[in-house]
Amino acid sequence: MDRILPDPLLSQLSEFVAARVGLHFPSERWRDLERAIVSAAKDFDYQDPQSCIHSLLSSPLSRRQIEILASHLTVGETYFFREKASFESLEKYVLPELVRARRETGRCLRIWSAGCSTGEEP
Repeated sequence: MDRILPDPLLSQLSEFVAARVGLHFPSERWRDLERAIVSAAKDFDYQDPQSCIHSLLSSPLSRRQIEILASHLTVGETYFFREKASFESLEKYVLPELVRARRETGRCLRIWSAGCSTGEEP
């Protein structure tokens, strides 16, 4: 997809999304941000994504608007081990050092398991 939105507008949208929704889109991910807002604009009943952006930037977001934006800006996958390489890195590099350091000080290692929306967490 060729870029259709100007960089200054994408920069504003990126800052807005980070501040209001808590999702970060650095310039390397502006193509994803643009694709998402083009899609979301239709749900907001705008034919033109620029008009949609200007409208979003001009007033506080409703809960429903946040939900619509989030649904277009996030990955809709909920399985727990989605990024296998991340867990392999934890297992090989991070956890052994944490366990060793805790054993030396007699402290327990506490791990938080974030819940998945449909219950796939271990």
